[in-house]
Parts: sequence; C-alpha cells; structure tokens
Amino acid sequence: MTIKKPPGAFVIFLAAFLVVLIFQNGYAQNLASRTIDIEVTALSQSPESSPMTAWNIMDKLAKKDDELAKIAVSMGAKEKIYYENRISVKSDGTKSITRKKLSDKERSLGLKLLDTVTGEVKIIKVETKITVDGVAIKAPEDYQIEIVERPNGIKWNYWNTLYRVTSPENTVVIENFFPREVTETVSRVVKGKVKKETKKVVRGFLYVPHSEFFEEGENQSILVEAGRNRDKNVVAEAFDTLRSRGVMSRSFPGTLVADVKALNPKFFERLPLLEQGDLTEFTLDPERTVKRTLIILGANGENAWKYTCNRSDACGWIQFTPGTYKTLRATYPAAKLIPDFKEGAGNQVNSMMAAILLHDYNLAGLIKKHGIKIVDDLLLEEYLAASYNGAPKWVHNSLTATISKGLLDWVTALSPTRKDSKGGLRNETRGFMAKLRYLSANDLP
Repeated sequence: MTIKKPPGAFVIFLAAFLVVLIFQNGYAQNLASRTIDIEVTALSQSPESSPMTAWNIMDKLAKKDDELAKIAVSMGAKEKIYYENRISVKSDGTKSITRKKLSDKERSLGLKLLDTVTGEVKIIKVETKITVDGVAIKAPEDYQIEIVERPNGIKWNYWNTLYRVTSPENTVVIENFFPREVTETVSRVVKGKVKKETKKVVRGFLYVPHSEFFEEGENQSILVEAGRNRDKNVVAEAFDTLRSRGVMSRSFPGTLVADVKALNPKFFERLPLLEQGDLTEFTLDPERTVKRTLIILGANGENAWKYTCNRSDACGWIQFTPGTYKTLRATYPAAKLIPDFKEGAGNQVNSMMAAILLHDYNLAGLIKKHGIKIVDDLLLEEYLAASYNGAPKWVHNSLTATISKGLLDWVTALSPTRKDSKGGLRNETRGFMAKLRYLSANDLP
C-alpha cells in the first residue's frame, strides 16, 4: 500500500495547532501567578436588535383585519339625545360657537390599537355611552380612551371619530370595526312558497379614522403620498373608462368627453379635498386640513367616505345628490353609471366619472350663456366648481353682474341672501371657492 503525503494545508494547520497548544500551556501557568481585573462595558443595541424595529404604518393598518372583523358589533334600540359644540370662523378671524342637538344609538365596536414603540397590534372591543353632554367610550379594564374635540367642535363622528388613548401609554387607535344598519333582502318559505322581504340588520365595516399619530413624521409622508396617488389614479381611471365606453360630450358635440381639453384632470383631483375639507378647519389651518383629507384617503383607499352622507343626502367622497346623479344617468346612458345611487356615489371611480360628466354638462350651459370664449377663461375651474357645489344659475347671475358692473371678483358680485332667481353664490359655495383658490395657488393635490 502506498502512503500519500498529507496536503500542504493540513501540514500548516497541524503546525499552527501545536504552537497554540504550547502557548496556552505557558499562558495558563502565567495566569496562576496573577490576578486580572476585567472591566465590562455594555454595548449599545444595534437597530436590528432594538425593540423599536422599523416598521411601515401601511403594514400595521393591514395587520389583524381578520381578527378585527370578528368582533361582534351591535347597536342599541333607541336614539339618545346629546349636545356638541359647532365652531365657525369669520373672515376677520373671530369665532362663534353654537350648541348643536344631536342623537345616536349606543354601539359596541371593535378597535385596532398600535403600540407606537414596539409596533405590536392589539384588538379590543369597546362600547359607546351617551349622555346629554356627549358620547364617551367604555373600554376594557386597563384601557382609557377619550374622544377628541376637533377644531370645528365635532367630537363623535361615527366611524371617523378622533380617538386618544391615555392608557396604556404609547398606544393609538388606527382602525375600527364600526356597526351600521343596512337593509338586506332575505328569503323565507311561506306555505310552501319562497317569499322575499327586506329587513334591517346591523353589519360592521372596517374603517381607518383620522389619528394625531398619522400626522407625525414619516407616517404623514407615507399616508399623504398614498392619498395623493389614490386621487390621481382614480381620476385617470375615470377618464379612461369614459373613453373606452365612447361617451360623447354635450359641451363639444362630436367629441368624446374624455378628450375635451377644457376638462383638466386637475379640476377633478381637487374635488375630494374641496368636499371633504371642513371649512372651519380649513380657515384655521389650510395646510393641515388638506393633509388630513389626503391621510384619510391614503389610509382607507377605495373605502374612504364610502358610506358618508350629509343632511342633503349628498353621498360619497365627492358628495353627489340623488337628483343630480339620476339626471346624469339619463343624459349620458353610454357611461353606464351604477344604477343604485348610494352604491354609485360610494364607488370612487364611478362617482368620479359622474363628476366629469357633470362638469361637461355645466360647461355646455356656460358656453350657451356666455359664449365659447368662456373655455379659455383663466377662472373656468372656479365657474365649474361653483356650478358643481351649487345651482349653475347662481354662477350665471354672478358672471353676468361681474361683466356688466366691471367688478374684480365674480364670487362676491351679488348678494348670497337673495331668495329670488337673481341672487349670487350661496355662502357655502363662497367657502368652496376660498378652498379652491388655496388649492389652485399651491398646485394641490
């Protein structure tokens, strides 16, 4: 048998091992004769090992939705009366406060809580308690949750209520599973025949209410950008859908609505900010109000303001009314707008299509009243936005008065309080114009 020489690397390793062995033996003898003091210095944790591991707010908003949606929500049988303040701000900066009588049913709902230090997400169930002084939250033991009054005086705002967790510390509400009454069609067998009937039931839905935490640092940047992207993408999709369905313009016959150059996409990107930005809060802090609106849109996406309706039955993120929506469906059948009003108003792409059609419809009226030159007017967006918010006749009256009297500002050309057909823009629309001028001057969103 032939014995092979060990490889060079093995020889080197063997030699090194013998040297270490000899050194350790001598070192051990030396240690026996000495005492060594060792000072231990604590090392700071690396970012990877720190409990404050970096995380993205959008990831936390999506976490444990399934668990939150399993909360058994409910509503009381009777409405209870309570009062809240409503604050308005005049042009000179003075505030006025009125006491508003409101009512609601007591509810049980689910809340998603975030530990802002560790990033841990928890789900709890809470109840609302209503007294004459307002709505309060009854939370489980070890939790204290307040309802915060906004600058406009609103406190209890249903699924978009502003909460503040005072205990445990470093905790915020980032989502709720909110109960609402809905009408559903059910089937039952009566004498061997299937009979369909409607009944009201309580169903919960997931919604991200605004939070002071969302206005901080990177959270704000992420959510504002998400809202801005959502806004622009919906407008683009609405135009694309109208084009694909071949919807023709009334303002420019023979032209597709989507190809009318006067209907600038920017006009429609501003509509959600105009409709959902509270005027009092806007007057006090326009920048914060714009960001608040974009944050809600970014956090909720397609569900933002889906079920929101006001006292005039204006619904959805851009506040359509039933009558106007019905007129648009009849006038532009090729658009194939969703037949059910509330479903159509709550659907962002569908309602934005309706907004584009309404602007086209109102533009046709402006051209008829004031000539084709109106299309090149630098204030065209204002005329269309004012027509969208109020009756077009107030716009026509104000424009005519401005031209005949040589006035500088068409918005204030006529009194808003006249009850006859010769009045000017209503006060609500004047506020709408103030918001629009801020957005336009700052090229927002």
